[in-house]
Amino acid sequence: MKEQYNLDSDALFKACKEVAGQTLWQTPNPQDISDIIDSDQINKAIKGYFEEALHYVEFIVGQNRDPNLITRAILYLSQAHAIPPMKDDLTWFHYSLDVLIELACPNTIHPKETSQFLYDIEEGIIETRKNIYDI
Repeated sequence: MKEQYNLDSDALFKACKEVAGQTLWQTPNPQDISDIIDSDQINKAIKGYFEEALHYVEFIVGQNRDPNLITRAILYLSQAHAIPPMKDDLTWFHYSLDVLIELACPNTIHPKETSQFLYDIEEGIIETRKNIYDI
């Protein structure tokens, strides 16, 4: 019997808000006009991230996986890759999330040569887990 998973849309939206908070982060004193971010730009970015994330739900559920892994991937992005130069450009988000979803929910069979990189990822995960801290 297939396990039923439900997406926590509120948590996903909150994760998208975290990403926007990182990519649209501002210094106290803007250097030029592009450093000025308004609430419309923030809300548009959050909505864009959220809508992009929703594109993965059907695939992940179809693989009998928890769609909330999208939220976890986005929280990872907010800590590791969401930086101010990205601002509200969704391109980096799309490609980054695509890679993370593929790693967490594989859809490709790899030959031996490319699968070796998965061992490198495992080593990185082990190292990262050694350094986890509670906030």
